[in-house]
Amino acid sequence: MNNVFKGPDALKDYLNPGKHPNLPMVELPASLNPFAKDKVRIFAKLMGQSPLGNVKAVPAFNMIREMFLRGDLEGVERLVENSSGNTVFSMALAARQFGVERTQSYVPSEISWNKLLMLQFFGIEPIVNQEPQNPVENDPATGVFKARRDGNEPDAVNPGQYENPDNPNAHEKWTGPQIWQQTEGKIDIFCAGLGTTGTLIGNARFLKEKNPELKIVGSLRAPDNYVPGVRTQDLLKVVDFDWRRHVDHIEFVKTKASYISSMALSRRGILAGPSSGLALVGLVNHLRGLKKDNLLEAMRRSSSGEIICVFPCPDGPVPYLDEYFKYIDASHFPPIKNEELLVNKP
Repeated sequence: MNNVFKGPDALKDYLNPGKHPNLPMVELPASLNPFAKDKVRIFAKLMGQSPLGNVKAVPAFNMIREMFLRGDLEGVERLVENSSGNTVFSMALAARQFGVERTQSYVPSEISWNKLLMLQFFGIEPIVNQEPQNPVENDPATGVFKARRDGNEPDAVNPGQYENPDNPNAHEKWTGPQIWQQTEGKIDIFCAGLGTTGTLIGNARFLKEKNPELKIVGSLRAPDNYVPGVRTQDLLKVVDFDWRRHVDHIEFVKTKASYISSMALSRRGILAGPSSGLALVGLVNHLRGLKKDNLLEAMRRSSSGEIICVFPCPDGPVPYLDEYFKYIDASHFPPIKNEELLVNKP
């Protein structure tokens, strides 16, 4: 595949995950894998290497294209979604290929300033919403409810990433097969952060069908902890997908650990954002529990002597740079020499 896109549909083809080679998958070195001596191999699936630089580009294109094919975009002038950044950014760029130029997004009040600027840069209209910390089902105060409500207006549509089956279907169609091929069918554990839950569900469907013994681990934000793109257990109440039946184990991860893990990956050459760090910490915590319970050896015996683990890296660290300095103490960063000479010091 030459990876060249030509003609009137060049941009549409470029954004189509089905027209690209497999996204990279990279094994972590021993410095990032505390179980390397236990014959555990951990691979990062770099979803941030997609054309739009984030995992949401995969389901976003699938949702928009399927809506277009069903005729759901006829007469539509604006998309409305609830998203803190990557999903609605990817939807907006895909939607423009199918004739919808305007996109609005409900964003949480805790969104980073850089993410907000990113939305504006790409022509997306942010609507800041104060999200309830413990929403009830169909809570009218949530951005999910408000986006769904606005999508019922005559000129609008809400793709509904938290309930649209074309979200997990995209990963079942594209991501899961890539992981299976790249691991040569030897994957034992798949661990992903839970946001819309589409990444976990779609991959779990495909991979479990290939190997029913494979274990699926879901990483969640610990209560009262912030990590962009993923949710706490309470905040998952707004998600309509039956994600629980696809998960074998759940791990709760804190903010600081997620950001430190993300920075460690990035400093070694795997450019990975905070939600990537959360997924890796969840996976490592799960492996630690298996080792404590003397289960790693049993897994090795049933998997040809090695345990193969994969976690997706949804995006890179750049959109969140200001947050690293907020959640990680200064001892983790080199000092700035001659700082007093800076002209544009914040």
